[in-house]
Amino acid sequence: MGIGSWFSFAGRIRRRTWWLAYVLPIFAISVLGTVIDVSLGFVTLVAEDAAPADGFAVATHGFGPFSIVALLVTIVGGLAGQVKRWHDRDKSGWWALIALIPIVGPIWALVELGFLSGTDGPNRFGPDPRGGAGAPQWQPAGPQGWQPGPPQWQQPAAQPQWQPPPAQGWQPPAQGQGQGAYPPPGWQPPPQGYPPPQPGYGQPPPGYGQPPPGYGQPPPGYGQPQQPPGPWQGPGPGGGSVPPVRRD
Repeated sequence: MGIGSWFSFAGRIRRRTWWLAYVLPIFAISVLGTVIDVSLGFVTLVAEDAAPADGFAVATHGFGPFSIVALLVTIVGGLAGQVKRWHDRDKSGWWALIALIPIVGPIWALVELGFLSGTDGPNRFGPDPRGGAGAPQWQPAGPQGWQPGPPQWQQPAAQPQWQPPPAQGWQPPAQGQGQGAYPPPGWQPPPQGYPPPQPGYGQPPPGYGQPPPGYGQPPPGYGQPQQPPGPWQGPGPGGGSVPPVRRD
């Protein structure tokens, strides 16, 4: 565990990490700071009288510079370790304030942080620090907000244009194909092109463009005066009873 992650308040740690990476180092840093201050004369040791059954006790007076630095380091690091252990229990880091409750608070915090296991698998604070084969790992959520839509329609590529097949002339089959010889002996391919025109093709028939006989001549009797009708003879077998009226 690096220095940055040791002071970090994010993520989760297991019980073993909390004991070995936080509790023991914090105790060792506190003792080391006091020893250095005593060795350099910043802090003095004073023997105090005690009850006869207890013998005597040794106490320090004041704080040296190394003890103050050790105190600041252990306070920040200790809080970071507690918060990450509360996260492993799937609880908010504000639960670290429970240690401020006299007697009950420290005991409760010690049991929760030092002896109770964290939640199995990932939770809202991160992946399971125990890991293990097949353990589901927590993945951060993807970016929220606008996501690009599907790609716009693209005009399809131009398809190759249809090309007429090459002109294939008639080819006689190979000799000896099928039953018997093909084509039969003496066969000739048909002539190419149109046949020659028949005699007189394109010439007008005889008399074309000539007027028929009598064309333009008046019919017989044309222009001759008509004969007046005779006297009325009365109604005939199919006639009427009224004599015709002449209108000149």
